[in-house]
Amino acid sequence: MNKPIGLLVWFLALVFAQVFMLDPIMLGIPYSPLIYVLLFVLLPHQWEAWIVLLVGFFIGVVVDLLFLSGGIHTVASLIACFTRPLLMRAAYRDTISLRDLKIENESFASLCFYSLLIILVHHFFLFVAMTGSWSKLGWLLSAWGANSMLTIMTCFLLLVLTKKTT
Repeated sequence: MNKPIGLLVWFLALVFAQVFMLDPIMLGIPYSPLIYVLLFVLLPHQWEAWIVLLVGFFIGVVVDLLFLSGGIHTVASLIACFTRPLLMRAAYRDTISLRDLKIENESFASLCFYSLLIILVHHFFLFVAMTGSWSKLGWLLSAWGANSMLTIMTCFLLLVLTKKTT
């Protein structure tokens, strides 16, 4: 499948699943996985930074409009996209340069570590923006930890189920 069309299919599938199946209000639970973050992992690393930021902004705005959340997903998405090259260097430090990086040729463990980093950064800034104050630090850390763990497990499961076998 063509890369942009594949990304559009992933976008529609993940946002649909996020909004209609994993909505915490609909499920009646305080925590739910935010699987749309997997889109930031799937974006091609060869894209220019401004394109990645624009895509991150678009994804965040769509999720904010669907959840009526006032921009917190957009803030967290932009920060995750902005830190993406740094996180990619941390996850794929054995690769000589990011231009030579072919994620499909790298180990699955590196992909999982990269996904973990993106999820942790995104969720941290999402809950900082949601809290708006350091006075609720206990709630911030518990919500960040619980949602991060749920998202990590769900995204790893999706990565395993969609992994191409060689």
